[in-house]
Formats: sequence, C-alpha cells, structure tokens
Amino acid sequence: MGELLQIDGLASLAKDTHKKSKVLLIFPPEWVPTAPYLALPSLTAVLREAGHTVIQRDINIGMWDHFFSMEFLIWVKGRLAMQLKALHAKEKAVLLTERDVDHVAVVEQADAVDVFDLADRAEEAKLIVRGERFYEAETLEGALNTFRETMAYISAAYYPASLVFYPMESNLGYRPGVSKEVFACLEDEQVNVYRDLCNQLVMPDVAREQPDVVGISIGTQMQLLAGLTFAKMIKEAFSKIHVVVGGNVITRLQEDLINHERFFAEVFDSAILYEGEHALLWLIEALNEQRPLASVPNLIYCDESGLHRNSEVYTEKTNELPLPDFEGMPLDRYFVPELIIPYLATRGCYWGRCTFCDHGQGYFDQYRGMAAQRVVEQIKALRDKYQCRHFLFSDESYPPALFKKVSQLLIDQNIGIKWTTLIRFEETLQDQATWNLAAKAGCCTLYYGMESANERVLNLMDKHARKSVIERNLQMAAKAGIWNHVMAFYGFPGETFEEAMETRQFVLDHQPVIHSLELFYFVAYRHTPMVRHPEKFGITIHKQEEYDLPLDYYYTLNDPKTLSCLDAMQLCEEFYKNDFHPWAVRVNSREHVFLYISKFGTNRLPQIYAQQTQPVGSPDGVSGLITWPVVHSQGDEGMSRVTSHDTG
Repeated sequence: MGELLQIDGLASLAKDTHKKSKVLLIFPPEWVPTAPYLALPSLTAVLREAGHTVIQRDINIGMWDHFFSMEFLIWVKGRLAMQLKALHAKEKAVLLTERDVDHVAVVEQADAVDVFDLADRAEEAKLIVRGERFYEAETLEGALNTFRETMAYISAAYYPASLVFYPMESNLGYRPGVSKEVFACLEDEQVNVYRDLCNQLVMPDVAREQPDVVGISIGTQMQLLAGLTFAKMIKEAFSKIHVVVGGNVITRLQEDLINHERFFAEVFDSAILYEGEHALLWLIEALNEQRPLASVPNLIYCDESGLHRNSEVYTEKTNELPLPDFEGMPLDRYFVPELIIPYLATRGCYWGRCTFCDHGQGYFDQYRGMAAQRVVEQIKALRDKYQCRHFLFSDESYPPALFKKVSQLLIDQNIGIKWTTLIRFEETLQDQATWNLAAKAGCCTLYYGMESANERVLNLMDKHARKSVIERNLQMAAKAGIWNHVMAFYGFPGETFEEAMETRQFVLDHQPVIHSLELFYFVAYRHTPMVRHPEKFGITIHKQEEYDLPLDYYYTLNDPKTLSCLDAMQLCEEFYKNDFHPWAVRVNSREHVFLYISKFGTNRLPQIYAQQTQPVGSPDGVSGLITWPVVHSQGDEGMSRVTSHDTG
C-alpha cells in the first residue's frame, strides 16, 4: 500500500494554476431511480471551487426516463422489426439455430404488443411516481408494474439479455468477473443496451460540450458494464478527451487492473482509487502540465513506458470539503414526488470490525466524521439551497453519539427535515428517550444489519451484538414511530442449521416491530478479513482462473456439520416462499417507504403491504408478491459510493 499524502505536500508541485478545464462527469446505470447519487456532486464541488467548469450527467435516471418514453419505445419497435425480418430470412434459408428459434418466439411475442398503449401507460406511470397519486399505494403499485412490463418489452429487443426495473438485476449474459467476457460485451451490439444508450444520451453531450476530461463513476458491479461501455465508446470517438474511471468497484479491482493493460489501451486512460475529490482535481492539473502525473495520488495511468500505479494515497479531510454541489443534476426527474438529497457525515464505518464486510476496501484509512454542529449547518444549507426537506443520511453506519447529538441539534434549531439512515444495534441506545428524540427530529426509517439472531454467530462475525439489545432497540424505535428495516443472512461459515433457524424464529416472533425485512445467504466477498484468513473460519477459498476480475469467491466448508452455500441458498428460498408474506410490500424502494412515513406520520402503513391470503408459513400466500430489494448506502469510495446490505 502507498503512503498517506497530505494536500500541503502537493501544493508546491503546481507550476501554473491559471489554466482551467471543462470536465464532464457521468454516473452510469444501473442504480435506484429515486434520488441523486452523492458521487458526482461531491466531485463537482471540489472542481468548481478550484475554478474548473463541470457538467454533471446522471445517465442512470436519464436511462429510466428514456426507457419509459414514447420516443424510445417506438425506436425499440423498429429494432424488433429489423430483427424479425433478419430472422425470417434465416428461417426461409433453413439456417435458424436452436437459439434463433427461441429468439423468433420472443421477438414475435413482443411485436404483437401495442407499443402506443404501452408507451402511454409508461408515460402516465412516470407522472404517478412524480406526483400526488404516488401516495395512493394501489395506484403506485400499478405504475411500478407498468415499468416492469415495459422492461420486458425492451428486453425482447436485446435478446437474450434480461433487462429489469428496480431492484437492479439486469443480465446481459456476460459475467462481469471474467475480463474476456467483459471485453466481448463491450462490442456486442445485440445484447449491450448501453451502447444504444451511449449513442442516444451520452455522445450528444460529449460532442456538444467538448470537455477536456470525462470522469465516469462506477460504484457497483451492476454499473460496471455500462460504465465501461460509455468509457470505451467515448475514448474511440474522441481521442483527445482524457477518460478517467473511479468508484468503489474500480478500487476493489485495482490489483487486477494492473494486470490488464488492455483496459487502459482500449477502454479508459486512467483510474482513480479510493476517495476521488482531490485526486481528480490533481489529475486535471497534471493533464494541464501543472504537476507531474507521477505525483497524483490514488492514480493508475498508462504512458509510453507502460502502466503505472502511483504509490501515494491521499485521504480526504472531511471537515475541509465543500458542500456537495447538485447544480446541474436533474433534481426534478427522479421517480419520487418530493426531492430526497443524500448527505454523508462520516467516511468509513466507526465499528469497522465485521469479518464478512469489505466496505472498508474503498477507503485507505479508517473512520472519519464531522462534528454534529457542522453536520447540521450543512444540512440546513442544502435544505435552503435546493428547497429540500427529505434527506438520506448515507453513512455506512450512523455512530450512536452523532445520532444523539444531531437529533438534538435538529430539534433545537428547528431544521424541520425528515431523514433516514443505516445504524447498528447498540448497547448505548437502550433509552426510550433517545429514540423519541430521533423521531421528533425527523427520523422516519432506520436500516439495521442484524445478520444473525444467534450470539455465537454474531461473535464469530465480530459484531458482538446481544440478542436482548437487538430486541430492545427494535421495540423502542417502533414505539417512537420509526420504521425498522432489518437485514440478515443465512450461512455464515460455522453457523449450524439450528442457529440459522434461531434467526428465522427471531424475525417471525418480532414481526410487529420489524416493518420490512431482507434475508440473504452469505457471500464470501473478496476483500473481507475472512477471505484473507480462511483458515481461521474453517473455509477453503476456490479461485477460478477465468474469473480474473472477481469481487467474491466460491468457498467450501471444512466442517460438514455446518451450513454450506447451497444449504443457505435453499433456506433463503424457503423463507421467501413460506415465511416472508408479512413483509411483502407494494412499494419496493426504501425511499418510497420513507416518503410514505413522512406523509402519513406513522410506521403503521397497512396500505403498502401486499394482500395476504394465507397464514404465515403457507406457500403462495400473497398475490403479486414484491420482495424488498437490497438496501444501498453511499459511503464515499473513489469517484463513487458503496452499495451494501450490511451496516456494520
């Protein structure tokens, strides 16, 4: 690892600070369509403060808006017609393959759809999610289902790709962990919908603005193929533009990128690791010959002599960063009736010990946070500047002391906002007055990484939460009127079947104070302590040679008496089939539930639950079952923010 570098140490390297650049920042699909992501506004604030011109483009919400438009859907119909004509020609020549036969069936079915009716309903659905009818749960459910229907129609034009609405589970048929397949996907005009999106939504901006630098934030694996597609197409069409990528996924893949010079030759020019605000600023200065490229921290780049990874690492001083700048973001286009703004008071996780968690990989050093008074001052500034009263506190896990202090200050200063965040179950939060204070301060929903209800397993994870504390925190928050969302998983190495069932029974027993729920199976993420030291956890990691861009690994257990991967997956499937019905909801994003609670002022919202027709434990008990998607946090990593379902 490199050495930490302070900003003062770089200032003397600059030769000429007068030259300014135009920078186009891009946030690619796929991400939630309900709120802006914090990466671009954080980068923009630093660059604009230094005098650079910044254009920020949220192509993610641009994609959703474009997909559900008359213009795009008519274009899709034309694409389908062309494919059908080509397939029929092959059929006439008796050249159809087995895959072609399936392709014909899919395209013919889509071709029979009344595209004008579908487009009218999709446009109407956008009006619903952006207006007062959003708060009619049945109407909102209908709009979300229209979006899903539309995505099925679009998918047919990119056969055999599966393109789906939130939660983001689109599959282009290529494995993002295999570089050979990634490069093939970037060129595949049949399945890679992001090529068409780039031509329709990105290239016109690049051609019009003619930026000196294009920065692409790739925060999640779901964004990898889109982000790399955009980068490659821009680099090919505009050779004079410097294309830089960054974000949590780029940081996690840094060891692999060093071994793939082809990415730097064909897809992008440089990559920023870890936190990116000042690293990007100094990269721009280096491109303007104001400092050497070799002096820019957090940077991988390629020149005539080959690929270089600079050893210096810069970690941001949170108290000195400017307020995130959302000017230029399409704040009126998100799929919500009221703007929600993300805000980050801390970087990293104050606990930072969980053996299954690799969120810290996006940061070089440990947890940092701002003083409560500064947090409230910034929230007030954002509230006033953007006329926003709903905030997503995107911290990895909100520290208890800050939770209490910020709540008190929000009340004392009459800030008048509503907010939601992720939090740990804590011994220091066992006073009802604390939860009442938070609710009075505008806290509507909280997201907890419980992981397990068995204390032995929690100790193996190094979470060290007591079952009684979990129970008490949930009860007190619910009593205060806060909506509790709990996340857990089966199959942590060493967990027995009986211990997994203890977690199942706990959530069933506490259903009245667990308002929504996600239950997963364990995944061995690449950069976690347990993957670094598998022998300590009784697992064997299996690395496959073709997976040369891995973010997680397949593993087997050394003790056959504990739950295997397949066991955990099966238990998870059984839970969703037999037990999940009390938590099945019509609205499927945390921002939507957040707004419902803000609107109706209570965590008792029977209208947003799907209709239950069978008792808990019975299969097929819910009509139109909607499971809850992965919760996302926006902790600062490189040029992006992390996605997670664990909070500490």
